[in-house]
Amino acid sequence: MSRYPIARATPRPDFSVEIEWRDGSTGKVDFRPEIARGDALAALAESAVFLHRLFVQSAGDSIAWETPAGLVDFHADELWLRSHGRSAAAE
Repeated sequence: MSRYPIARATPRPDFSVEIEWRDGSTGKVDFRPEIARGDALAALAESAVFLHRLFVQSAGDSIAWETPAGLVDFHADELWLRSHGRSAAAE
């Protein structure tokens, strides 16, 4: 279960995702570093996959993409920390 469940996620053409959490906060996460690593994440470099296959799963616990290589997902709490800054976790 996530401490910061996701309410909504919107992919953007610049390979970022705008996220709204259930606590009312919002943020943006850039996925270009993950995509640049390649491997299973390489499929996210295709804009058709990145923009049209994103969904919020597990009651807001993560976002995920269906790719030809399988499911790629990112946990909500890690995304919250990335978008809010790790120092916000101490609040």
